[in-house]
Amino acid sequence: MASEDSRTLLVIGAPQHDAAAYHLSGFLAPDAVICVRAAGKKYLAVSSLEYSRAEKQAKVDELLSYDELEISKLAKELKSGPKAYAAAIANLLKRIGASDSPITVPPDFAIVHADELRARGLTLTPSAKLFDNLRRSKTEEEIGHIQKTQRAVEAACARAVEVLRESDIGSDGVLQWRGEPLTSELLRAEIDIELLRRNCAADGTIVAGGAQAADPHERGSGPLRAGEAIILDIFPMDLSTRYYADMTRTFAKGEPNEGLQKMYDAVLESQEAGLAMVKAGVNGKDVHSKVAEVLHEAGYKTNVHDQEAGKPLTEGFFHGTGHGVGLELHEAPRVALADEELIPGDVISIEPGVYAPKIGGVRIEDLVVVTEDGCRNLTEFPKEFRV
Repeated sequence: MASEDSRTLLVIGAPQHDAAAYHLSGFLAPDAVICVRAAGKKYLAVSSLEYSRAEKQAKVDELLSYDELEISKLAKELKSGPKAYAAAIANLLKRIGASDSPITVPPDFAIVHADELRARGLTLTPSAKLFDNLRRSKTEEEIGHIQKTQRAVEAACARAVEVLRESDIGSDGVLQWRGEPLTSELLRAEIDIELLRRNCAADGTIVAGGAQAADPHERGSGPLRAGEAIILDIFPMDLSTRYYADMTRTFAKGEPNEGLQKMYDAVLESQEAGLAMVKAGVNGKDVHSKVAEVLHEAGYKTNVHDQEAGKPLTEGFFHGTGHGVGLELHEAPRVALADEELIPGDVISIEPGVYAPKIGGVRIEDLVVVTEDGCRNLTEFPKEFRV
C-alpha cells in the first residue's frame, strides 16, 4: 500500500469554504478550483477570473487555467458542467502520468464527479483519515495563525467581562447595562463586534445564562441574571488566514447560586488534570477518562461512568473533552471516548463541562499545542468565575 505522502490526491472545492482545497493549494478563492497532488508535485486549476491572483499566491508546482483544460468545450460536449470538470481532470491525470494509480479523494467528494471519473477508468478511494492527518501536525506558521486568532478571542472575552462588570443588578435580579436589560443577544453583539475589529468573523458565539447554560450548544437568548452561570464560548475564524481559535469561560455576576461554585471548582480541577496529561503519545481517550474520573469523584455523572446503552446522558459531563482546531473549528484528533493518539503539533481544545438542567452549567476551555513532553497553552485569558 502506498504511503500517505505518495498517494495521488484530488480535491474539487472552493478553498474559502473547503479546508482540504485550501490546505492543498494555499490559495483562497470563493469558487471551485481543482487541486491535484501526484508524484510529489501539486497542481492547481482555476478559472480565468482567479488566474492572475493564483499566479501570485498559490503554493503549487504548476498552475493551469480552466481554458487550458478545455472545460467549457467539454461542458458543451457532455451537456454537464460537473461532468466536464471530471473529464478535464481525467485528461490532466493522464497527462501527468497519474491515471493508473488509485486516486484518494475527501469523503464528501461529489458523486457526479466520482461517477464520471470512474466511467473513464479511474479508481477513486475516499479517505477522511488521510485528509485529516495531512492537517494534524501544525507548522509553527500555522500555530502562529491560530495564536493570532486566539488573541482576538481573548480581547472579545475581555470586552464581555468589562460589560458584565459595568452592569448593575436590578431589583428583580436582571443585569442592567447602560439603562437597559443586559441580554445574551446584547452581550454577544459586543463580543462579535470586538472580533470584527480584529478581522475575525464569528458564527454562533455562545452567551448562555441560567438554565440555558445546561445545553452546551445553546446560543443563549433573553435577559442575563445575577447569581446564574453565564457561559461564553467564542470560536471565530481569522478572515485573512482562515484559521480558527476556540475558548470558553464561565462567569457569575455577584454571588453564585447554590451549587454553582462547587460545579465550577470541579470543572476547573478536571481541566487542570486533563491539561497535565496532554503530550505526544498519550491517547485522547485516556485524557478524557482522567477528566471524567475527577468529575465522577466530585459527585457528577459522566459518559465514562454513568452512560446507559441506548440512552442519552443529559446531566453531568456528557460530551468529549476536546477536539482539534485549525482550518476547521472541529477537526482531528478527538479527545473523547474515541481511540486516537496525540502527536506533536496537534492543536487541541481541553474543555470539560458539567451541566444540570435546573441550575445551568459550567464549561472551561483552553487551546493547546501538543509537544513531545507536554503541551504549550495558547490561551492566556484568566479563569475567574465571579465578576
